[in-house]
Amino acid sequence: MEWTDTLMLEPAPPSKVTHLRIPRDAMEVRVAQGVSLICASNVTHMEMTDALELLRGFRATGRRIVMCDTSRLTAGRQLGQAIVAEGCGTIVISCGSSGREVAIGARDSGLDLANVVVCQDSKAACELLANRLLPGDTVLLLGAEQHACDQLVDLLDRRASNSVQTAA
Repeated sequence: MEWTDTLMLEPAPPSKVTHLRIPRDAMEVRVAQGVSLICASNVTHMEMTDALELLRGFRATGRRIVMCDTSRLTAGRQLGQAIVAEGCGTIVISCGSSGREVAIGARDSGLDLANVVVCQDSKAACELLANRLLPGDTVLLLGAEQHACDQLVDLLDRRASNSVQTAA
């Protein structure tokens, strides 16, 4: 086989969001008050990459936000950098044992300091998210347990019902 320059000119195949390797029981997509929530609870390194690819390819009309709970993940600055580079995350909220490292990686990748937040636990992160989310936003809950996703949905519903009561 001869080596030719044309081999180097072939374009790389486009990434296909339809070929994700995330098991159905490890990921769930929910919509609450116009906000899309992608709950990826138990994820390996490869599944994290696929979840970030899904976030990048998701039809979001608003911001792409990642809440990363590192209490059950092995994560560091590289994950924060990947959230920005591979997932196109515009806001990163992290918590858990290495949440600070994830935040540093996201900040080092160019996110504004106001868009990188470290919380003590997933409950505090959900409360913060519920106050900052707008209709059209897409949130990837990476490594968060199912109850965190349920709590965020409840907080969003409560916020919407309070604003309706205030308007009346």
